[in-house]
Parts: sequence; structure tokens; C-alpha cells
Amino acid sequence: MLVDPRSDLKYDSMDWAKLLKKAEKINKSLAIILHGFRCAGCRLHHGRRWVLRPDFDPVSSEWTSQASFETDRNKWLNPYRFEVLKLLNGLGREIR
Repeated sequence: MLVDPRSDLKYDSMDWAKLLKKAEKINKSLAIILHGFRCAGCRLHHGRRWVLRPDFDPVSSEWTSQASFETDRNKWLNPYRFEVLKLLNGLGREIR
């Protein structure tokens, strides 16, 4: 079972744990990719809806720019974009 590998990023740690648990039930490959994005410093943010956003803090993130994040996102997450949207929409009903 995947757990939040970045519990040091406290404000969204519980949300990530729920996201990874749900992802693992839907698609194990996607869950592993999301786990990697979290390891690299990806954050969950909630406004009108839940979104994944990079953290550009050099201490806690692998990405140095929006372009570097988008390159990884396009390669790894875009093939699963519909599943990711489903997971994020599901979090919206479950969290907060």
C-alpha cells in the first residue's frame, strides 16, 4: 500500500495519502507515477477544484521551473489524464 512519501510537506499530506490509496485501487501504474510526483515535491491545492501543482522550493522540489514540471507532466501524467481528473474530482466529494 502506497503512503505519502513526503509527510514533511504537512499541509496536504493527509490528502495525498487518500489520493494514493484511491489511485492504487484504480490503476497501480498511475499510483506509482503519482507517488513519484509526490516524491519530487508535487502538491495538492484546492480552489474551485482539486489540482496538482509543482512546488519550486529548491529544498523540497525536483522541479526548477514550470516548464520542467510540464515536461514531466506531459510524459508521465497526460497518458492518464482522465483517471487523474476522476481521482481529483473524487477527492472533492470526499475531502473537506
